[in-house]
Amino acid sequence: MNQHHVNGIPPAFERRCRALPAPRRLRFSPGFVRGLLAAALLPGAGCSLTDVAIAEPDDLIVAEVQVVLTLAADNRNVSLAAWALLHRTYLFGEAPSLAGAVVKVSADSRRVVRLEEQDSLSSCVGENPFLRDDEESEPSPGAVCYRAEAARSPFVPGERLSLEIATPDGRVLTGSSRIPGAFFFTGLNHERGRCRMEPDTNYRFRWTAAKDAWAYVADARFEGLAKAFAARNIESPDTLYLGGLSIRGGRSIVFPGNFGLFDFLSADEVEREVIRELRNGLPEGSRATVSIAATDRNWVNWARGGNFNPSGLLRIPSVFGDGTGVFATAPRRLVRVKSSVAGAGEPPLCGPPEP
Repeated sequence: MNQHHVNGIPPAFERRCRALPAPRRLRFSPGFVRGLLAAALLPGAGCSLTDVAIAEPDDLIVAEVQVVLTLAADNRNVSLAAWALLHRTYLFGEAPSLAGAVVKVSADSRRVVRLEEQDSLSSCVGENPFLRDDEESEPSPGAVCYRAEAARSPFVPGERLSLEIATPDGRVLTGSSRIPGAFFFTGLNHERGRCRMEPDTNYRFRWTAAKDAWAYVADARFEGLAKAFAARNIESPDTLYLGGLSIRGGRSIVFPGNFGLFDFLSADEVEREVIRELRNGLPEGSRATVSIAATDRNWVNWARGGNFNPSGLLRIPSVFGDGTGVFATAPRRLVRVKSSVAGAGEPPLCGPPEP
């Protein structure tokens, strides 16, 4: 794993940060099906046949592009990781390949980062902070991943970025995003981004507001759970990824008690039991890498859901031109947490436990 991953989080922050992929299958809502049945039962519906011409849907390029800046614990450095997953809305017959595209992100300062084509989609889906690695978000055949990394980011929080994608067959997609501003943890004791918690306790992370942030996404990759829970005769995977969410107005989250609330329904029975246990605190001997990210408006608009939307998520694109998609940005901070009692060589206590 490289230094930009959350200790290998294939999160919302190195594997999933929260279900962005556009629909990749033809699906019909129950209401649509009921409508067809009702039409078939109308008087005279079966008395004549009418020729109906069905137009093929457009085969659009969908570009899901994210730029994440990781703010160092000592505030002296900002690193960059960027992902671009190019795929299509439908595949009817032969379609031009999405390989060989030129994917560039540039700033008003004229600094430019070019994303390089990857051999595997895992560099986008398996490690992307916004894309879930599950059945419902499998990229369509022909999808291509582009990626870029920099130990010292040419971009900084608060800067406006522009996206340009040019495909070999001449199509162009564009977008823009202002990176939310930098933010800082408050009341957190740490040593080079590491701290500890007393076993079976919770800690509330708090942070300052990030200018232009529309939501704060929290993620954690837990490790060492199998041994920690075995002492309680509880079966557990050794590694588990869980997410959390703090809306725009809220700037705190309880760890680990508030993590996994959105993962619970999709988890298997073993994982559900572990999530229940984690609500009481981090078991002794286990550890976790916690990521808090301030996401921009584009991310929220692409991931949002309506109050009533039978078709699923209601997405507002931020990529335009010869296709659609999202161009999202976020700065994030990482903390590595260990569950242990005080002792020589142990990191400082993160802070008072949450009552």
